[in-house]
Amino acid sequence: MENYGERAADAIEEVILREGADTIGCLVLEPVTAGGGVIVPPDGYWERVQEICRKHDILLHIDEVVCGLGRTGVWFGYQNYGIQPDFVTMAKGVASGYAAISCTVTTEKVFEMFKDDAADPMSYFRDISTFGGCTAGPAAALENMRIIEDEGLLANTLVMGDRLMGNLAALMEKHRVIGEVRGKGLFCGAELVIDRTTKEPAPENRVQAVVADCMAQGVIIGATNRSVPGFNNTLCLSPALIATKDDIDEITGAIDAALGRVFG
Repeated sequence: MENYGERAADAIEEVILREGADTIGCLVLEPVTAGGGVIVPPDGYWERVQEICRKHDILLHIDEVVCGLGRTGVWFGYQNYGIQPDFVTMAKGVASGYAAISCTVTTEKVFEMFKDDAADPMSYFRDISTFGGCTAGPAAALENMRIIEDEGLLANTLVMGDRLMGNLAALMEKHRVIGEVRGKGLFCGAELVIDRTTKEPAPENRVQAVVADCMAQGVIIGATNRSVPGFNNTLCLSPALIATKDDIDEITGAIDAALGRVFG
């Protein structure tokens, strides 16, 4: 569809105009939608979203809990789309899940708004942080980022992501039940359908049967669940950033076998 990205973003502006821009503090979005089934934004979408936010003086908050810290082949998913958010939140990827940590990052301009007295550097807004004094999370995060840099894992993510998408495309040629494959870096999805023409979603119990079959083979994959009723039909893949060619081939090989058993 021509200019679909811009038109999708314009639907957001319609809501803003209906609700009143003065009632909206910020817009919160993921760079690549995770819970909805690894939905990669169409061309022009993010540029138009940022334009709309600036036009109506609405802050742009990017949720990088899934995409952040290398998952899409760059440090943060939003960097794929040439935008500049006002807030960025991140969590498990900061320390690769080895320690509990989450972060909220903002611009100096937004931070200044929280100061009671611009002349007093300690007058900024402070909430209570139960684990704020624990250094284990930050230590793990710093070491995690060092490893990502030293071992070239961003570059590996791009190379292995291309291999994963290539393997999924080959599976799509083989299995009619795969209606679409999509992704960014090592964050990919395969949407399962009953009919490619009508795009009727595959039944959720059979999608979950594919997940269970892969698990029985020793390969852990995910699938959308409790996202949109009737549309929980996407297999979700997020291999480790250190994944090798053999790892990628093992994952897609397991999916191949599972689809054959579940869908015939």
